[in-house]
Amino acid sequence: MSSKSGSDKVFLYRKFDLQALCRRASALRRGVPCVCDPEQHPASGSFNWAVFISFEDGVRWVFRAPHPRDFMPEEQAEKLLASEAATLRYLKAHSDIPVPEVYEYCASSDNDIGVPFILMNEAPGRPLSNFWKASEAFQPSLETAKKNKILSQLGAITWKLSQLRFDKIGSLFEEAGSFELKECLSRGHMLRGRYLLEIPRGPFVSETEFYDSLVSAFSEHAETLPISPNCFVAPIPTPVEYQSSIQCKKAVGLWNDFVTIGNKIDTANNRVDYVVVADALRDILRTLELPAVNPGTFPLHHPDLSANNIFVDDDCNITCLIDWSFASSIPEATLLTMPGLPQYGDELCPQLQIPFIDGFIAAIPESTDQKLFQKYRESLELGQVAWALSRLLSLDSIRDYNLFANVWQFARGSDQDMGQYFLQKRCLPHYITLYNEVHEEDPPILEIEEEEKDYFRDKDFRKAIAMKLTLVSDWKRQYAEIQEPRLRENMFVASPVLWKWIHAFVQDWKEMLDRSTPEIRGEIE
Repeated sequence: MSSKSGSDKVFLYRKFDLQALCRRASALRRGVPCVCDPEQHPASGSFNWAVFISFEDGVRWVFRAPHPRDFMPEEQAEKLLASEAATLRYLKAHSDIPVPEVYEYCASSDNDIGVPFILMNEAPGRPLSNFWKASEAFQPSLETAKKNKILSQLGAITWKLSQLRFDKIGSLFEEAGSFELKECLSRGHMLRGRYLLEIPRGPFVSETEFYDSLVSAFSEHAETLPISPNCFVAPIPTPVEYQSSIQCKKAVGLWNDFVTIGNKIDTANNRVDYVVVADALRDILRTLELPAVNPGTFPLHHPDLSANNIFVDDDCNITCLIDWSFASSIPEATLLTMPGLPQYGDELCPQLQIPFIDGFIAAIPESTDQKLFQKYRESLELGQVAWALSRLLSLDSIRDYNLFANVWQFARGSDQDMGQYFLQKRCLPHYITLYNEVHEEDPPILEIEEEEKDYFRDKDFRKAIAMKLTLVSDWKRQYAEIQEPRLRENMFVASPVLWKWIHAFVQDWKEMLDRSTPEIRGEIE
């Protein structure tokens, strides 16, 4: 058995006592010998890394530990690890939902191995991400019938989660063999630096407290934390909005040009727009009635049912759900939303929502009051509002404008135009004062201009388009104290229609260029 040699690949992310790990694993299996190959390359995710332990009888375990990341201090990572381990043990004890079995965990470095860890069994099957969607020419996409089968099973699992109820909203921890809800470690409370914010963290006794905390996190995030790449009025183009990957790539290029002028993302105009969104959400949530069948208690929730965290066998039977970091109890409406597939932020197409709903309904015992079947179906069909709200409040999406528009339409309908609402708010003294305060923290003008110069080097034509678009957007005067008429009487939003129009204009312009100017043609290719 190797010691902590710096040349061993197993120590890529962190040094630990390999021999102590094997001794501990072997002892947990009553002396069955095991090895941990020091030349294996650790598996790695955003927050954790893992290595595999092989026992003499063919059994394999996973040893998982937090990454030493700058964006997540060790204290917070250890807290997340402890809660995830407790959640997995609770699920094993109170349900038949397929999750890894935790044999031992230690949420601090104060142990013989030298790092915080979870020891669990290897998840059977393969990650759904391996074949959900074609990523290479030689890799076929999963058939629709198989996708339907998987969604139906996820619906049934969601029903089972809906039966694991708590009287508060928070995350599970284990103490002296019993489970207890403590502070909420949801994505919206922890990620993107939000663990630093001084906000209520629960456990929350009501949905109102929970949402108020998330809105506070959203608002403070907008004012003080990095928000890149989120630009409220300029959502990043996504492939589903374009006919080809080439067209989408062109749109992303135009988007990059636009947000580079004036450093539009992490500066005051964009930040205050998000504060306006936060204040609007706070008002909306006071009266918004999200569908719930059993209000007053709160179900357990997997916060990231993406294709990476769903394991299936060759017949597309779900064999394991992994990565329960950031798990908590939540309002029922959030549980009754569609999973994001293949990735957390992806909205499930309507065709695949049907088998999810049908799978949920089919899992309800036949002895249940028939009225509940209809209530659940109605709640599930309205789940996209809660889906949009949860992604928006966590700033987990690149489509914030669209998400807010969905929530606004559900809550306000056509009673008030959303664009006019923003224009009115931007004129209020409160937001102009806030803009001036936030603007003081913006990067110096010379620094921004230098970044523009580097970005647009040899790209004069593209820079001219981005500057014209900035002028048309009235960007620099959104929160300015000016009396003269503004250029715009409506709210500027960089939608797919805009990028397609500019792309068409550029194509027409290229055709008009004289062949003697290849340098310009090359720049706008």
